[in-house]
Order: sequence, then structure tokens, then C-alpha cells
Amino acid sequence: MITEKISITKFQLFFVLIQSQIGIGLFSLPNVVQESAKGDSWISIILAGIIVQFLLVVYWLLLKRFPNDTFTKITQNILGGFLGKILNFIFYFYFIMTGSLLTILMVKVIKLLLLPLTPNWAISLLLLITSIYLTVSNLKIIARFFVLASTLIIVLLFITLFTLILPKEIQFILPIGSSGIKNILIGSKSALLSKLGFEGLLFLYPFIIHNNKGVLKTISMANIFVTGFYTYLVFICLISFSPDQMNQIREPVLYLLRGLSYKMIDHVDLIFLSIWIVPMTTSIIAYLFLASKSISNEKKSYKKTVVINGILIFLISLIPHTDEITLLFSKYVTYLSYAVVFVIPALLLILSIIFKKHETGDTA
Repeated sequence: MITEKISITKFQLFFVLIQSQIGIGLFSLPNVVQESAKGDSWISIILAGIIVQFLLVVYWLLLKRFPNDTFTKITQNILGGFLGKILNFIFYFYFIMTGSLLTILMVKVIKLLLLPLTPNWAISLLLLITSIYLTVSNLKIIARFFVLASTLIIVLLFITLFTLILPKEIQFILPIGSSGIKNILIGSKSALLSKLGFEGLLFLYPFIIHNNKGVLKTISMANIFVTGFYTYLVFICLISFSPDQMNQIREPVLYLLRGLSYKMIDHVDLIFLSIWIVPMTTSIIAYLFLASKSISNEKKSYKKTVVINGILIFLISLIPHTDEITLLFSKYVTYLSYAVVFVIPALLLILSIIFKKHETGDTA
């Protein structure tokens, strides 16, 4: 039975989805999308937002058929106990792998730019101890922290306004559409992967207070915000750096802030990165929570599961990760995300309609 003590409001849901999506991928997003879409990268971001909106509608149509059931119960209701449990394990594996990848990428950035002499294991350990500490608490406390952490997004937006005084060249994005539809679509695929995190809705839905109305509007507003936020940053980077420069800069957003220098403040990029550790950590917290909820909904076992999953992610992050291994790891996680985020929810919706599945144990 889901009580109000562990439930969240739609206001909190808005920020939970935002914090789950915006994280470490923000820094390299302009570079990744620009590889194919070039000056039309901002169009790719908008297109990715439209695709996410379609997926959110699919999620909503599925979940509102089972408003009081957790996603682990929904899968077993539609597919049966055996297949449902296998599917739940696939989701669990995906969340663990994604959480591990985020941890690895975050450690790499922190070590490269902030703490070059600190061992990888020490950075990873501090990140995961913090994540476990917050994740073992109930969802309402996690949501409150995410709302507070979201203020740092406003800080980033405010800081980027100062970059408008730096040289800009609108010609870098002209003529609009010159990259071609194919390259824009390829760019949208890369942008879509940077927006992952919205799949958390599948496990959050039954915890939302009064989830029978207003949820679609809330998740749509969250998607619009994230899409607009990403589009703005990508656009600023596109008109700040030439195409050749964009190809060479791995974290254009941080490099953009590096251009800011004042008499009393220098290295704005490093100052911001130190602050942005909090929003980056929220993504790890989100996937640690989802991994634990995908295999345990009991209060007592949930806490133990969080600790075990945190240790598992820590151990995976200790594996030596060269750039080549990290790229390969990211590639496999990407393939897995296609099934978990895009294909499986759509198939579950279709099957629930065909077999007229609704609330647990009901058929119509």
C-alpha cells in the first residue's frame, strides 16, 4: 500500500524528472550532436524533445490503466509472472549499467578538471556514499532534495547570460537546414540519449498524489523545460565556436564559461563545475533509486537493496576504464536503452490494449 508519507506531488515530479535528465551529459552535448547535425544541432535537440513527448504519452497511456500498481506488477499482470520477472530484471540491469556509466563519466570529468591527483576510487566512493545516504530515505525526501538542487540550473542559466558579451558569429548556424534531414535525425538520436531519465516515470507514477489528473501536463512541462534548456545551451555554443573548434572541444559548455574572467573571479568554469557536482549526482541517485525499486518495494528490503546496488555500481566503476572501454561501455548501454526506454513500454501498451488488461487482476 502506497501511503502519503512516500508520495510526491506533481510539483515535485516536475523537478524529479528534470534532475533525472540533466546531468553529466550536458557538458558534451553540443559536441556530440554537432558531429552529425553541424549548425543544425539546435534543430536536432527540438526534434529529440518531440520524440520524448511522444514516448511520455505512451508511458502515460500505459500507466493510467494501472494507476495503483507499481511497474513491476504491471509487467507481470500483462506478461505473466515468469516473463514479467525477466522483464523487471532487464530494467534492473539497465538502471545499474546506466548508473555505473554516469559514475564513470562523472569521475573522469572531476579527476581531469578538478582533482587530478585524487584516485578514481576515492572520488567514486565519495559520490556513491552520498548517493546511497540520500537514496535509502523515502521518495518524498529525495524529491525535496531534487527541488532544492534544481535552483542550480537557474544559476547556470544566469552565468551563461554573461557569455553573451563574448564574440558571437551567427553565420556558424547558417544556412538553416544545410546539414540535411538525415544528419539532423542522426543528431536527434544523440540528443535523445542525453535526455534519458524520463523513463523514471514508469516507476514513479503510483507514488504521485492524485495521479488520475494533471500528470500528462506536468511531465509535458518538464520535457519542454529540458528541451528548451538544452536547445539554448547548444545554440549559444554553436554561435560561440566555429565547426572546427566544436570538433576539438569535448566539453563546449565548460569551455564557454572558461572565457569569462573578472578581477575578483577567475576560472568560472571550475567554480561552476564544483557547484554542478550536485545536479550530476542527482542523476546517479535517480538511477540507484530506480534500480532498487525495480527489484524491491518492501521498506525493509529496499534499504538493503540500495546499499547492495550502490556497492555494485562502485565496484563496476573500479574497473580500469580507458577512453576506448568507456566508449564501448556507453555503446552497449545505448543499445540496451533502445529496448528498455523505447520498445518495451510501447509493446506493453499494445498488449494491454489487445488483452484488455487494466488494474491488477482485472480484465475487461
